[in-house]
Amino acid sequence: MTIYDIAKMAGVSITTVSRVINNSGYVNKDTKNRVLEVIKKSNYTPSKTAQVLSAGSTFRLIGIVCYNIEDLYYAKAVAVLERELRKYGYDIILSCTGESLKVRQNSVNMLISKNVDAIIFIGSVFVGATEDAILNAAKRLPVFIINAVVEGKNIFCAFCDEQEALKHCVIKAYNKGRKDILFMYDLDTYGSQKKLEGYKTGILQCGKKINEEYIIKCSPGVEAASNAFLNAYKNTPIDTVICSNDVTAAGVINAANKNKIPIPQKVAVIGYNNSMIATSIYPAMTSLENNVEKLSVFTAENINRYFNGEKAIKKYCIDFELIIRETFL
Repeated sequence: MTIYDIAKMAGVSITTVSRVINNSGYVNKDTKNRVLEVIKKSNYTPSKTAQVLSAGSTFRLIGIVCYNIEDLYYAKAVAVLERELRKYGYDIILSCTGESLKVRQNSVNMLISKNVDAIIFIGSVFVGATEDAILNAAKRLPVFIINAVVEGKNIFCAFCDEQEALKHCVIKAYNKGRKDILFMYDLDTYGSQKKLEGYKTGILQCGKKINEEYIIKCSPGVEAASNAFLNAYKNTPIDTVICSNDVTAAGVINAANKNKIPIPQKVAVIGYNNSMIATSIYPAMTSLENNVEKLSVFTAENINRYFNGEKAIKKYCIDFELIIRETFL
């Protein structure tokens, strides 16, 4: 519910609603009571957007919710968002939630209580079990999502098609003569499931059957990925490993290096996110570029478009690119 909805339901202008909320300017008694009644029935809490309208102020505060700022993907997105939003005159409040559903909802409530004008959710981890937090927030203010799709009023999404991206990687490997393709992931998120669906679609399009032995979920982190890969490699023929992120792929590369498994001659490795890890490890990692920087720049532009009264883009899909390096030649 926004000030625009209140105005429409009460049959008055946005300026009139703003005057009632701020108790400034003349509004006749009957109109004021009608607006207050709509606010009461709608359980509407005025945001800073509503409170500054009568003064003609600029919207300045954007809430950002991310999973883990230590993760390179989220760190990059936050850094770009802060930089780009500052250009338009916005400040940010950041909340990192971890895996707790309760903390995620509390973070959203906190940002709303701080009178943010919009909330950005970064990453697919917030879709699925946490989706209610997004939908509830969208009833109060505009919500922008990076790298996931949630349908709903007042929700604007920018994303890379992760299912298509993984399918592309599988087919690319198969066309290079690689037949035993392993997929590794570390979290059960919306994004991981899309990647898994893409992996399976790619395998089927290559004329092969889905073999669950070639799908491995490991704990997050380099060491866990190393151990999971070695256990699989001992028991299953593997000539390619496609990972859901660069950290997992780095674990595979470390394990191969320590156990003298030639990369890419014996096993090719493909990461995902094209983070700085990809060029910091030896051999240099082939990785899927999902363009988080471009998604973040677009989201900042879309927010500014929204608050300038232009039509914000509801759904924006960006291209991906497989960046070929030494682990996949």
